[in-house]
Amino acid sequence: MRPINVLFFAIALLSLTACHKEVVQPKVYGRFVPERKDDFAWENEYAAFRMYGPALRPENPSNGVDLWLKASPELVVDSFYYREHELGLPYHINYGKGLDCYKVGHTCGAGGLVVIANDQTFIGGAYDRWEILEQTPDRFVFKLEYDSLNVDGHILHESITITAEAGSAMNQADVVLTGNYDEELLVGGGIYMHDTIDHFEVYDRIGMIFYEEDALSDKSAAQMNYEYNGSTSQGRIYITVQTPDATVTDIQDGNLIAVKPYTLGDTLTYYFGATWSEYKQE
Repeated sequence: MRPINVLFFAIALLSLTACHKEVVQPKVYGRFVPERKDDFAWENEYAAFRMYGPALRPENPSNGVDLWLKASPELVVDSFYYREHELGLPYHINYGKGLDCYKVGHTCGAGGLVVIANDQTFIGGAYDRWEILEQTPDRFVFKLEYDSLNVDGHILHESITITAEAGSAMNQADVVLTGNYDEELLVGGGIYMHDTIDHFEVYDRIGMIFYEEDALSDKSAAQMNYEYNGSTSQGRIYITVQTPDATVTDIQDGNLIAVKPYTLGDTLTYYFGATWSEYKQE
């Protein structure tokens, strides 16, 4: 065989191999969602989440984390938005893949940032800018910037970088606050509790808080699901936050918090995640 034919044969073989490579299915995913008032949504195998953007600001949103329940590791963010906005099928109803039933309002939601100053709880508003830092089938990293976090009358800037990885039920949040404030700040993650506060646990030694509630604690979501399928139950929600070395684990203004002393300009890392009693690993 002449060298030129060997070369063509090698190229053809490589091309054939490339065509038959197995397609890697993403296990994590996220994106900016302009069609839903600038949401920023993401998911791992265990749950989906979103945070609120500038177009929602007239409705007084928070910088808290919203939670969507997933029935399996299947990616659902795009299909949930499509059903809601293109088909008119609310994602507050479980059609078999999961649902959005955890109401955030102006709270820290399911793992959002909490700032304590002068024994008061401060929650921010909608983000101002977003940036995707890394996106692979197994890892999604993005950053949100908030220009006007009002803490005790002082305006601080918040930068939060969130990392979601395949195989981990917990998201990592790296937070940097900048600005001027001379009093002590306590900063960390929190969980807003809609249900009875009997369903929580605190692990002081590792700065972890755990909370569970009825998935249909929100009356509007309960009514919508009852009207659709006659069900008055959609199982239980489980949410965990860990702020390593947290010095305060407490309940403030309905938020279960794990916070610690913070110096402006430093990076504080905490973790949050959630799942659903109806989740089934495929």
